[in-house]
Amino acid sequence: MLGDFNCHHTMWGSHYNDPYSSFLIDLMDDVGLCVLNDGTPTRRVSPLQNISVPDLSLSSPSLAPNLDWSVLHHTYGSDHFPILVSILQASIPSIPFNPLQKYRTSKANWNMYSDIINKEISSLPEVTPYNFLALYNDYVSILLKAADNSIPLKNSARKVIGSPPWWDSECSESIRLRNEAEKKYESNFTMENFLSLRRITARTRRLLFKKKRLGWQRFCESLSPRSPPALIWKKIRAYRMSLRDSNISSNDSIPWLENFFNNLAPPFVPEFGNFPPLLSPSSDRLNDPFSLTELSCALDHLRDSSPGIDGIPYSFVCKSPGLSKSLLLKIINTIFITGTVPDSWLIQIIIPILKPGKDPQDYSSYRPIALSNVLAKIMELLVKNRLEWLLENRNILSNTQFGFRRGKGCLDSLSILTSEIRIAFTKNENVLGVFLDISSAYDSVSLPLLRQKMLQLSIPERLINFICSLLMSRSISVRHCNTLLPSRSVWKGLPQGSVLSPLLYNIYTFDLDCSVNQFCKILQYADDIALYSTSPSINVATICINTALHHLNEYLLSHNLSLSITKCSAVLFSRKRNVPSVAVRVNNTPINRYDSVKFLGVTLDSKLSGRQHLEHVIKKCEKGVNILRALTGVRWGSHPATLKLLYDAVIRSHFDYGGFLLDPCNKIALSKLDKIQSRCLRLITGAMRCSPVNALQVECLDPPLYLRRQFLSDRFFCGVVQIKSHPLLRLLKTLSQTIPTANYWSHKDPPLLTNSFDKYTSHSSPIEQSVLYPIYETQFDVLIFCPRIILNFGVDKDSPGANLKFNSILESDWPQWNTIYTDASKSSPDSTVGSAVWIPKFKIILSFKCPPSTSIFTGEAIALLEAISFVESHKLNQTLIFSDSLSCLTDILKTPFRARDNSSVTLKIKQLLYKCHCSDIEVILAWIPSHTGISGNETVDSCAKVAVHSGCDTYKFSLPRDLRISAKSSMLINWNNTWQRSNQSKESQPSPSTDHLSNRSILRLSLCSLLLNLLIF
Repeated sequence: MLGDFNCHHTMWGSHYNDPYSSFLIDLMDDVGLCVLNDGTPTRRVSPLQNISVPDLSLSSPSLAPNLDWSVLHHTYGSDHFPILVSILQASIPSIPFNPLQKYRTSKANWNMYSDIINKEISSLPEVTPYNFLALYNDYVSILLKAADNSIPLKNSARKVIGSPPWWDSECSESIRLRNEAEKKYESNFTMENFLSLRRITARTRRLLFKKKRLGWQRFCESLSPRSPPALIWKKIRAYRMSLRDSNISSNDSIPWLENFFNNLAPPFVPEFGNFPPLLSPSSDRLNDPFSLTELSCALDHLRDSSPGIDGIPYSFVCKSPGLSKSLLLKIINTIFITGTVPDSWLIQIIIPILKPGKDPQDYSSYRPIALSNVLAKIMELLVKNRLEWLLENRNILSNTQFGFRRGKGCLDSLSILTSEIRIAFTKNENVLGVFLDISSAYDSVSLPLLRQKMLQLSIPERLINFICSLLMSRSISVRHCNTLLPSRSVWKGLPQGSVLSPLLYNIYTFDLDCSVNQFCKILQYADDIALYSTSPSINVATICINTALHHLNEYLLSHNLSLSITKCSAVLFSRKRNVPSVAVRVNNTPINRYDSVKFLGVTLDSKLSGRQHLEHVIKKCEKGVNILRALTGVRWGSHPATLKLLYDAVIRSHFDYGGFLLDPCNKIALSKLDKIQSRCLRLITGAMRCSPVNALQVECLDPPLYLRRQFLSDRFFCGVVQIKSHPLLRLLKTLSQTIPTANYWSHKDPPLLTNSFDKYTSHSSPIEQSVLYPIYETQFDVLIFCPRIILNFGVDKDSPGANLKFNSILESDWPQWNTIYTDASKSSPDSTVGSAVWIPKFKIILSFKCPPSTSIFTGEAIALLEAISFVESHKLNQTLIFSDSLSCLTDILKTPFRARDNSSVTLKIKQLLYKCHCSDIEVILAWIPSHTGISGNETVDSCAKVAVHSGCDTYKFSLPRDLRISAKSSMLINWNNTWQRSNQSKESQPSPSTDHLSNRSILRLSLCSLLLNLLIF
């Protein structure tokens, strides 16, 4: 027990005894406590005062001999000395472990780094199948040597409390001066030194307060929608000096650590025997060695993460010179051809991280974080790009599998299931759903069976060979604190965190749906499975589900997988009030039936009312509201624009996910979401509680939630409609046809997805659709092809005499080259888009007219497509094509495998450019600024404006990507109509098209609040 008792007695070092001390001593005698103080003063006093010991430390007699009591010399700005109480015990020797060196890449000298690598690599021999492993080790050593000489190391972690985020060198200097004044006073107890210490301490206190306030302001301004709530709260606690130990562990970690290790890698390894050698590589293109452009695609936008045992992060490879990447590519290709991988690629270090709120003595409470070799992960990316394209291009995977596939996701599965339930409710039928959990799915994959399935699917032999070599000889070691367990071989499972693991699991279960298709319907998202059967009779649906579960369980057992029955659940979706009991079993083990289930992040209740899901969303949003409150203030708070970004990221994102799938749903629960929105907008603007909600929505550019849900539904449907065979389209068509005549919908609003279906199927122009996702219909070599594009031709937008300078560059640098100019125009939001191509050499103008829903971006891309098509068909070698659309040219340069959305027109442009490249037709695209007087650009601009009315009607289809963009315009129109219908009793108020607060003059929050309150009142 420690505290400031403010009692004085000679027992603990005071010069006199006060009345309270005798009472305290009697009390200690009664309860049996000992005083640990040794007479050292615990409070700093002036030279004219006696020493003071107001702070006492008490303990039980049995504990006192094992305690060491001492007073620290520095007061850290207080007038009390800190007291340190230590427990004396024999130290337990720890197993020595040398942590990996970590480099401070932000302060790296990359030029020196490249020079050292070039110098060292130039002396290495050529890569052969006999020396590539030795050269790989030399390559790693060269990277580390260059890093040691050009990149500073990070300071090793110390077990001390770190400085707060706002701390800087000025704070450190002030603390140094205060410590010097404190030492000076300790060595010479004079009044002058005492007053000097008081003066410097007060100055330091004021400086630290100022720095903390300024640091808080900078932190508030740095927040963005990508800032996770956990990080925000961590920063808030750091500013408030509220520390929590995130690395809590028990004193004796061996019992749970052994169980943790045994669960990942059992101590026994079965005998697989020798696998038969793979057949010689076929003529499949994906068996060819990797190209430098493929490696560049894999390295594009990679960010550093924790390295493997070699200590090399991604930046060492990405920032290395071309000679280094060429050597790495040769080594990777030799590994790919021979099927032999370096030993360091087969070793992973597993770090157990305790999950929040879990028991530290339970091994299942720890999350295994694997540290893999970065160079191995780079090759995995190369293989993953080929394997992913192969699976999708050949349509190998099941249409019911939506997990980890481009263009598919959780919302696809959820939209299909909710649509099936609504169709059943329309027909007064029942849907029995079973939601299954596979126990440790990735960790239980049988590697020999995986290899057999890859051979069955005719996956190229070299891909199979590399995957088997990487997975079937792995070994892992667990590191915890200072303990490093001996490595152990892993004979099953897929490595957690590997980019290949989701693809390989999809291959492993590619035929899972065949086991249940004839009994019920199935939805899969990786290892999350939903079985459901629709029938007017609950008994029939139960029989179908039980039969499907029997066959599914047999399939899983044959694949070394098993269901976790305790985590499985059954839900009967029915309109009936009194639902009979349902007996769903697996191997005579019943599966519990519930009234609701959480599937892929959305809680579905038996009536599809959405009430339970919305209540869960409300609870999650309340945490985000607390963050907003913590960042709101007049003198120190974030700017309203920053708060709006934070609201979008941590609160509105919960509104958005899956919300449009459940609408129409419980009105009362929806109204609670509206209240949370209005509360957040008041916090953002500083408005009073009586402020009109519709005015706050306009001020913050945050539409009513019902309009936003319809907007999200439209955007989602535009992504679905581009695939002809998407199963949701058939369901929405059925639902759209039955709603007008069904009694069930007579007093209900139609589902939002049905509104989207009716809106876009009756669109003025047909929608372009494809059999597969666009990049998988494109040749693989086209996807990795990097065309020549010049983004800086030497002409600036504001440079005088741009036309003369442009012509001068053409004459001096590009003589004998053909020039072509492209442009697009749109006269009004509802008008068509005109695309034009101007070929000065032949005096040819190509003009095209696109539907009104077409964006300017697509119009520019169509103009480029037609220009390249003209060049390819007429064999015009050495052609420069100029465009003033920088966004279109940069989109062509993007890596399709990493791009979030790929335009079908852009992919066609790359396909034509690749065709020209194969035909030795040299074509270069170049960007020039618009409206700078360049004659060719001005001419094609005029032609594009004419094409809006008189262009060829070749392009009649609307692109789904453009329709997604137009969904926002449609929402703003509906919002404006809602605003016009609302009561405008508060004088004139802004319209929904008002710019965001951050686009206006930057006002302090206090001024924003004052002006808003004046406008309202």
